[in-house]
Amino acid sequence: REGERMTLDWKALKREARKQGTSAERLAELVALGPELSREVARGQHTPPQVLQALASHPDPLTVEAVASNPHTPPQILEALSLKTTALAKKVAHNKSTPGPTLERLGNSQSDQIREAVSFNPSAPLHVLMMLRDDPNAAVSDHLLLRSMGLLDLYGKAKDVPAEKLVRAMALTDLIPAEAAARLSECSDPHVQLGLLENIDKVALSVRNEIRQRLLSKEPTHDHP
Repeated sequence: REGERMTLDWKALKREARKQGTSAERLAELVALGPELSREVARGQHTPPQVLQALASHPDPLTVEAVASNPHTPPQILEALSLKTTALAKKVAHNKSTPGPTLERLGNSQSDQIREAVSFNPSAPLHVLMMLRDDPNAAVSDHLLLRSMGLLDLYGKAKDVPAEKLVRAMALTDLIPAEAAARLSECSDPHVQLGLLENIDKVALSVRNEIRQRLLSKEPTHDHP
């Protein structure tokens, strides 16, 4: 076995473990060569879901953690892993493919670290983030608030931010700075316009009335046929 270990080209095998098109059968052979390769397969972005499902019960803890972090792991496996240990729950809480109900449960976790991981997850439902905004742990609530304000600030400085992120940030922030509010009011996306109107009381006082007038003046008229 030791001789075999010496003659194997580990770099080439790791590449094969990550490569698109490596068959499930071949991946199973690579996994059998030891934890170094099972971790590589579990991390692989081309690893088929059924292989990830099998690796979820692998004896090597780091392999299982990699499965919990992989966005291609089936949702029911992520749910099951999140119930096993705090370390796994934290990985699942960070995973953008974790389903909303699982993230909601993890957002109610006793563990500050797990709740904080949920607060960073771009897939976390808005109502879960709203709950975390009032979290007793400042590491969770303050960071969420600061990230939302930072995003709006960035947008105010003429950087592009996806509309969905802007809507979430407006709901989560305490203040919408004047520059950001002015640019948001000119955004053509109706969801952004509506989000700004719903959160008008957070807009900096210096421009609040002006922004409100601007939004109300261009509210769409619904023509009935």
